[in-house]
Amino acid sequence: MPIRLIKNLLICITTILLFQGCQPFTPPPRHLENQILPGNSTAPHLNTSPRNLKWWEQFNTTELNRLIETALTDNFSIRQAWARLEKARAATAAGKSALFPSITLNGSYTRTQTEKDAGSYNRFSTGPWASYEVDLWGKIKADIAASKFETHASRYDLETAAMSVAAQVADTWVELIATRKQLSLAKQQLSLNTTVLDLLELRFENSMSTALDILQQREVVARAQATVPPIENQLTALSNALALLLGKTPDQCPAVQADLPEQLPALPVKGVPANLLALRPDVRAADSRLTAADWNTTHARTKRLPDLSLTGNFLFQDRTLDLLLQNWVLSLGATLGATLFDGGKKDAAVAQAAAIVKERLALYEQTVTTAIVEVENSLAAEHHQRRYVDLLLAELVSARQAKEEAERRYIKGLDPFIPFLTEQVNVQKLESRLIEQKAALIKNRIALYRALGGTWTRNMETP
Repeated sequence: MPIRLIKNLLICITTILLFQGCQPFTPPPRHLENQILPGNSTAPHLNTSPRNLKWWEQFNTTELNRLIETALTDNFSIRQAWARLEKARAATAAGKSALFPSITLNGSYTRTQTEKDAGSYNRFSTGPWASYEVDLWGKIKADIAASKFETHASRYDLETAAMSVAAQVADTWVELIATRKQLSLAKQQLSLNTTVLDLLELRFENSMSTALDILQQREVVARAQATVPPIENQLTALSNALALLLGKTPDQCPAVQADLPEQLPALPVKGVPANLLALRPDVRAADSRLTAADWNTTHARTKRLPDLSLTGNFLFQDRTLDLLLQNWVLSLGATLGATLFDGGKKDAAVAQAAAIVKERLALYEQTVTTAIVEVENSLAAEHHQRRYVDLLLAELVSARQAKEEAERRYIKGLDPFIPFLTEQVNVQKLESRLIEQKAALIKNRIALYRALGGTWTRNMETP
């Protein structure tokens, strides 16, 4: 190798090492957990350990387990989230390529024709061409770091979608079972009301009831008949909604045959505040996007500083192919460029990046606050809903006793039919409301599990 070539290579290597010694820009560290979490909130003190367990399995229902596992694989939103994650990973990989030289191989052929002697000659040339941008101030690394944290955010978005889908499937499953029970109850009540109407008509024939009694009971029967079609329609709609969550068409939706759990699992016990931030993927996504914005600001700051690019060209050329590799030229170069005036464009880019940081910081704070509020609301809702269900049960017991007494007094002729009719309608309304409110109690627990987050989504793999 010629001495001049060796000298040129040494100069380039020395230049790279000198400039790489420059202190790269990095964003300042953040300690968000010390700024956001309140000290007197009960929500983040709930212990979620061990939260790597799948919460729906605590209901001990094989049917629900199967439905959620199917949705976590086939749901359309989750499949889209996987695609977005793959796109983000590809973008990060593309950004990392800037750390390495770009090498291309060029080749050309030209034919020249002269006019005087009508002669001609050919020229062949080929050779590799390389370029490399020296990361003086950490611009490339900042861009890669921002892309990496955006990829983390995409992964957390996927986990957030998985948690939402699991909760939605469980909610729909509960509503579907409750609606099926409502339909069964409505048909039972219709049968009972029809039987009462038949007895009234028989008593009317024996002059033991009035025409008004029959007309009023016919109204009750008609009202009971009118409740059936809307419930059947709701049942179909819920079944179709469940199919959509499972990523299937309505005809492919599995039948729901289980019953609602009689008892709920025990509430989580006390824990430490940091659990809520660690277990909520939407909080981690907001944190990652805030960190990515910090790195984007660093990237914008470095773009105001000079750039250093190295180029090299190893060219072979000659008029004939057989002598092509015997004639070569080595070209090495370094370019140092800096913007002298751009009308404030790069300064504006830094200001814009800093504004995005403020926006994402506010979004992070909102996400954390929302998480705390959701847990607080779920805890309060379960507490009050449990009391409400207990009071409804007591009211139903009293209403049934009143109905039995009204029925006894009517049969003995002590009271008219109206008190019995009133108590009969009250009992039927309470029975229907109790099914609805028991389902709401289970859905409140599902909302609490969703609000608390968990680590089970971290084991999700590409389907």
